[in-house]
Amino acid sequence: MQSIIRFIYKSFKIVCFWFVPFILLAGGSKADFETSSLRDGTCSFDIEGKMSFHLDGIATFENSIEEDKFCNTTEKLLLRFVTCDDAQLQTLEFIIASKTKGNYGVQSGTYSVQNIDRLMKSFSGVFGFADMGGLSELPFFVKSGNIIIADSYANMIDGRLEVQLENTKGEALYINGSFNAEIKV
Repeated sequence: MQSIIRFIYKSFKIVCFWFVPFILLAGGSKADFETSSLRDGTCSFDIEGKMSFHLDGIATFENSIEEDKFCNTTEKLLLRFVTCDDAQLQTLEFIIASKTKGNYGVQSGTYSVQNIDRLMKSFSGVFGFADMGGLSELPFFVKSGNIIIADSYANMIDGRLEVQLENTKGEALYINGSFNAEIKV
Protein backbone atom coordinates (compact mmCIF):
# COMPACT_ATOMS: atom_id res chain seq x y z
CA MET A 1 0.00 0.00 0.00
CA GLN A 2 2.84 2.39 0.84
CA SER A 3 4.55 1.67 -2.46
CA ILE A 4 1.39 2.69 -4.33
CA ILE A 5 1.18 5.93 -2.35
CA ARG A 6 4.88 6.64 -3.06
CA PHE A 7 4.32 5.93 -6.77
CA ILE A 8 1.33 8.30 -6.90
CA TYR A 9 3.26 10.96 -4.96
CA LYS A 10 6.29 10.74 -7.30
CA SER A 11 4.04 10.77 -10.36
CA PHE A 12 2.28 13.84 -9.02
CA LYS A 13 5.65 15.60 -8.44
CA ILE A 14 6.79 14.77 -11.97
CA VAL A 15 3.59 16.15 -13.44
CA CYS A 16 3.69 19.30 -11.30
CA PHE A 17 7.40 20.09 -11.61
CA TRP A 18 8.14 18.92 -15.14
CA PHE A 19 5.06 18.50 -17.28
CA VAL A 20 3.02 21.57 -16.20
CA PRO A 21 5.91 24.08 -16.67
CA PHE A 22 6.69 22.47 -20.02
CA ILE A 23 3.08 22.97 -21.14
CA LEU A 24 3.07 26.58 -19.91
CA LEU A 25 6.31 27.40 -21.71
CA ALA A 26 5.37 25.57 -24.89
CA GLY A 27 2.54 28.02 -25.59
CA GLY A 28 4.99 30.92 -25.58
CA SER A 29 3.90 34.47 -25.92
CA LYS A 30 2.00 35.35 -29.03
CA ALA A 31 2.48 38.82 -30.41
CA ASP A 32 -0.66 40.47 -31.71
CA PHE A 33 1.19 42.22 -34.50
CA GLU A 34 0.12 41.27 -37.99
CA THR A 35 2.97 43.12 -39.66
CA SER A 36 4.68 39.97 -40.89
CA SER A 37 1.92 39.45 -43.46
CA LEU A 38 2.40 42.96 -44.87
CA ARG A 39 4.78 43.72 -47.72
CA ASP A 40 7.52 46.24 -47.06
CA GLY A 41 6.31 49.82 -47.37
CA THR A 42 2.60 49.06 -46.95
CA CYS A 43 -0.19 49.57 -44.41
CA SER A 44 -3.55 47.95 -43.78
CA PHE A 45 -6.16 49.77 -41.65
CA ASP A 46 -9.79 49.24 -40.71
CA ILE A 47 -11.59 52.59 -40.43
CA GLU A 48 -14.89 52.95 -38.63
CA GLY A 49 -17.01 56.04 -38.26
CA LYS A 50 -19.71 57.68 -40.36
CA MET A 51 -18.66 55.18 -43.02
CA SER A 52 -16.73 51.98 -42.35
CA PHE A 53 -14.14 50.80 -44.84
CA HIS A 54 -10.73 49.18 -45.23
CA LEU A 55 -7.70 51.18 -46.33
CA ASP A 56 -4.60 49.67 -47.91
CA GLY A 57 -1.78 51.97 -48.86
CA ILE A 58 1.84 52.98 -48.96
CA ALA A 59 3.70 53.53 -45.67
CA THR A 60 6.83 55.69 -45.35
CA PHE A 61 8.68 57.33 -42.48
CA GLU A 62 11.29 60.00 -41.76
CA ASN A 63 13.50 60.39 -38.70
CA SER A 64 14.80 63.74 -37.51
CA ILE A 65 16.44 65.23 -34.44
CA GLU A 66 15.48 68.67 -33.17
CA GLU A 67 17.58 70.61 -30.70
CA ASP A 68 16.30 73.54 -28.66
CA LYS A 69 18.33 76.54 -27.49
CA PHE A 70 19.23 74.68 -24.27
CA CYS A 71 20.75 71.78 -26.27
CA ASN A 72 17.92 69.39 -25.35
CA THR A 73 17.31 66.99 -28.21
CA THR A 74 14.05 65.39 -29.31
CA GLU A 75 13.87 62.42 -31.68
CA LYS A 76 10.97 62.81 -34.13
CA LEU A 77 9.43 60.13 -36.31
CA LEU A 78 7.03 61.14 -39.07
CA LEU A 79 4.84 58.26 -40.26
CA ARG A 80 2.98 58.88 -43.53
CA PHE A 81 0.27 56.60 -44.95
CA VAL A 82 -1.21 57.30 -48.40
CA THR A 83 -3.84 55.26 -50.23
CA CYS A 84 -2.94 53.48 -53.45
CA ASP A 85 -6.18 54.65 -55.10
CA ASP A 86 -5.46 57.69 -57.31
CA ALA A 87 -9.16 58.49 -57.71
CA GLN A 88 -9.60 59.32 -54.01
CA LEU A 89 -6.37 60.36 -52.28
CA GLN A 90 -6.45 59.80 -48.51
CA THR A 91 -3.53 60.66 -46.23
CA LEU A 92 -2.74 59.88 -42.60
CA GLU A 93 0.28 61.44 -40.86
CA PHE A 94 1.54 60.93 -37.33
CA ILE A 95 4.45 62.58 -35.54
CA ILE A 96 5.98 60.69 -32.62
CA ALA A 97 8.32 62.81 -30.49
CA SER A 98 10.51 61.19 -27.84
CA LYS A 99 13.21 62.51 -25.50
CA THR A 100 14.88 59.06 -25.25
CA LYS A 101 17.53 58.29 -27.83
CA GLY A 102 17.43 55.10 -29.85
CA ASN A 103 19.84 53.44 -32.25
CA TYR A 104 17.74 54.34 -35.30
CA GLY A 105 15.62 57.24 -34.09
CA VAL A 106 12.47 56.60 -32.07
CA GLN A 107 12.76 53.32 -30.13
CA SER A 108 10.35 50.38 -30.12
CA GLY A 109 7.50 50.81 -27.65
CA THR A 110 4.00 52.14 -27.14
CA TYR A 111 3.44 55.85 -27.74
CA SER A 112 0.24 57.51 -26.51
CA VAL A 113 -1.55 60.51 -27.94
CA GLN A 114 -0.81 63.64 -25.92
CA ASN A 115 -3.02 66.69 -25.55
CA ILE A 116 -1.12 69.61 -27.01
CA ASP A 117 -1.70 72.83 -25.09
CA ARG A 118 1.45 74.60 -26.27
CA LEU A 119 3.62 74.90 -29.36
CA MET A 120 4.48 71.59 -30.99
CA LYS A 121 8.20 72.38 -31.02
CA SER A 122 8.86 70.93 -27.54
CA PHE A 123 6.14 68.30 -27.08
CA SER A 124 6.73 64.60 -26.41
CA GLY A 125 4.14 62.06 -27.52
CA VAL A 126 1.94 61.50 -30.59
CA PHE A 127 0.22 64.03 -32.81
CA GLY A 128 -1.53 63.23 -36.07
CA PHE A 129 -4.08 64.17 -38.68
CA ALA A 130 -5.99 62.62 -41.57
CA ASP A 131 -7.17 64.08 -44.85
CA MET A 132 -9.78 61.53 -45.91
CA GLY A 133 -10.62 62.88 -49.37
CA GLY A 134 -14.25 62.02 -50.20
CA LEU A 135 -15.22 61.24 -46.59
CA SER A 136 -15.13 64.80 -45.24
CA GLU A 137 -14.04 68.24 -46.39
CA LEU A 138 -12.58 68.90 -42.94
CA PRO A 139 -9.35 67.32 -41.72
CA PHE A 140 -9.44 64.94 -38.78
CA PHE A 141 -7.02 65.37 -35.85
CA VAL A 142 -5.90 62.64 -33.46
CA LYS A 143 -7.80 62.69 -30.17
CA SER A 144 -6.79 59.49 -28.34
CA GLY A 145 -5.10 56.14 -28.79
CA ASN A 146 -1.69 54.54 -29.19
CA ILE A 147 0.90 53.83 -31.83
CA ILE A 148 2.93 50.71 -31.12
CA ILE A 149 6.37 50.43 -32.72
CA ALA A 150 7.23 46.72 -32.71
CA ASP A 151 10.57 46.93 -34.56
CA SER A 152 12.60 49.98 -35.48
CA TYR A 153 15.50 49.74 -37.91
CA ALA A 154 17.44 52.31 -39.93
CA ASN A 155 15.37 51.66 -43.09
CA MET A 156 12.15 49.99 -41.82
CA ILE A 157 9.61 50.30 -38.99
CA ASP A 158 6.98 47.67 -38.13
CA GLY A 159 4.05 48.54 -35.94
CA ARG A 160 0.40 48.87 -35.20
CA LEU A 161 -1.90 51.77 -34.45
CA GLU A 162 -5.19 52.14 -32.61
CA VAL A 163 -6.31 55.77 -32.68
CA GLN A 164 -9.41 57.92 -32.66
CA LEU A 165 -9.51 61.05 -34.83
CA GLU A 166 -12.09 63.83 -34.80
CA ASN A 167 -12.88 66.83 -36.98
CA THR A 168 -14.26 70.22 -35.90
CA LYS A 169 -17.85 69.04 -36.49
CA GLY A 170 -17.35 66.27 -33.91
CA GLU A 171 -17.34 63.45 -36.48
CA ALA A 172 -15.07 60.66 -35.28
CA LEU A 173 -12.97 58.02 -37.04
CA TYR A 174 -11.56 54.95 -35.33
CA ILE A 175 -8.50 53.56 -37.08
CA ASN A 176 -6.99 50.19 -36.23
CA GLY A 177 -4.36 48.30 -38.19
CA SER A 178 -0.78 47.42 -38.97
CA PHE A 179 2.00 48.98 -40.99
CA ASN A 180 5.44 48.14 -42.31
CA ALA A 181 6.94 51.50 -43.25
CA GLU A 182 10.05 52.07 -45.34
CA ILE A 183 12.31 55.09 -45.06
CA LYS A 184 11.32 57.94 -47.38
CA VAL A 185 13.87 58.52 -50.12
